[in-house]
Amino acid sequence: MFGRTASMRCLTGRAVLRRLAYFVPLLWLAAVVSGLGALEAYKSRPGDAGQTPAVFPHEFPQWESDSDGQSTARLLRSELSRPRLIMFVHPRCPCSRASLGEFAEILAHRSGKADAAVVFVKSADAGPNWDKTSLREQAAAIPHVRLIDDDGTLARHFGAETSGFVVLYDADGKLLFNGGITRSRGHEGDSAGSRAICALLDGNTEVAAGVHTPVFGCPLFTPGACVQAACPADRTGTSP
Repeated sequence: MFGRTASMRCLTGRAVLRRLAYFVPLLWLAAVVSGLGALEAYKSRPGDAGQTPAVFPHEFPQWESDSDGQSTARLLRSELSRPRLIMFVHPRCPCSRASLGEFAEILAHRSGKADAAVVFVKSADAGPNWDKTSLREQAAAIPHVRLIDDDGTLARHFGAETSGFVVLYDADGKLLFNGGITRSRGHEGDSAGSRAICALLDGNTEVAAGVHTPVFGCPLFTPGACVQAACPADRTGTSP
């Protein structure tokens, strides 16, 4: 009797194991599909954007005493005879590596058609070397592009809430474009934003002023957001 009971228990245990062996791969597949779905949703989810002034603001007296005040003043002076193209970047946003790559590509083929700048947003409580990242080196390598440090005042004034946000104003100070220039988070290549900027700089009258596209990147004003972000562009697993 006891032998039969032990045998039945053994058979029951084997049945459970067989069922587990059947269901475990299904559970693993479901987890993989769910993870991939979440990643795709994250890649295609745009960041926030604020209100961008319709006319380029020319008066920023509070920056006259900044360490980089001369660069800022040159960018903002009213006598500029070319369009102004400005990107706002979080120094530690891995997704912005692709945005800067697209920015460089636009300028490489439209040399001399715009006065360009990359504004790095750094909070007042950040450490002295917090913004010294490879993204800054990448931006510095783009020919004829000014680098400007900002405590958030400039970004907020232009409605920049997400890293990789770009604005384009014409020579008369009229807003032509605001938004992102990548097709998804951390992916370079053809995008609606890049096409619009190139067309506007080329004087294509078929593209109306005031174009807005989604921007993909880390929040500029959320502490720790970029540390937590799992951007596909960050293949090294380290901060930029």
